[in-house]
Amino acid sequence: MKKIITLALLVSATLGAHAQSSTNPLNDKATFEEFVRNIVILLMIYMVTSFILNMIKLFLNDRLKRKMVETGTSEAIVTQLLDTKKSDKENSLKWFFALVAIAVGLGIIGCYHMTDIYALMTIAFCLAVGFLGHFFLAGRLNK
Repeated sequence: MKKIITLALLVSATLGAHAQSSTNPLNDKATFEEFVRNIVILLMIYMVTSFILNMIKLFLNDRLKRKMVETGTSEAIVTQLLDTKKSDKENSLKWFFALVAIAVGLGIIGCYHMTDIYALMTIAFCLAVGFLGHFFLAGRLNK
């Protein structure tokens, strides 16, 4: 309950601070571009950290499996502790393709100095191609 009240007070304080302004911040092009940049940066940080955490999880699970095999742990305990899923590997592969596709898209945007909707379309297209590549590679690996 305290969080809701605090959030409501902070929102009302920010609205009160902008009460004297006659301009809409989202109509100002520079403010809107900065807003979009901040959102993109936060999304990229989230994606990179999720990718790194998934890779660490896979690495540690592999080490645990090797230790269990070396110590000769019974099969029932191994299956109970390690529910081997291919979804973790596929998820990491998907994130890899997504990050590479976004990097390629940002590279294209940087080379051609694209702005506005063209930059967004380039990122979306590169991301779609990245997911298509993941789909084909995941299908090939599952055979």
